[in-house]
Amino acid sequence: MRTLALLALVVATPALAALSVEGKPKVAFFAVGSPGFLDIEGTSSDLACTDDGTTLTCNHGLDTLDTGIELRDEHMKLKFLQTAQFPKASIALAKASIPWPTEVGKEAKGTVDATFTAHGVTQPTVVNYAVKKSKTGWKVTAKFDFDISKHGIEVPSYLGVTVDSAMRAEVSLDLVDTP
Repeated sequence: MRTLALLALVVATPALAALSVEGKPKVAFFAVGSPGFLDIEGTSSDLACTDDGTTLTCNHGLDTLDTGIELRDEHMKLKFLQTAQFPKASIALAKASIPWPTEVGKEAKGTVDATFTAHGVTQPTVVNYAVKKSKTGWKVTAKFDFDISKHGIEVPSYLGVTVDSAMRAEVSLDLVDTP
């Protein structure tokens, strides 16, 4: 009997259920330029997550990034990100490494090892996360640092302004159990 109760608890645990994105997520990247007066923020809501039961993988369509300057977006997508050849970036992490809260309003924070793939190159990264249980699922915020040069992406430079290869990504989304 005790084994059945434990099995029921494990099967009901969100870390083992299928998760999917609900609503409108926000994806952002942050870059700084040299000289230091340039801060770039690119945003998008194009994010889809897949869940194979053990790994949560989120894919972002790079063609939807918007920095607020059309010419910069065009250069970024065509010359540097080469979105025709590399349309998506993704991050993957083990679901079991996150303590998914089960009580509404409760929150878990921490770091988790993950892999980040951009420009066809996968690199390890550490993700800082916060997961808060809502009535319908979980509100997730996460951020991680990455270096575009380690992904084979040319460091952008335009009219004497060069972007630092070290960047940060931030994501906020709502996840729900998928029946």
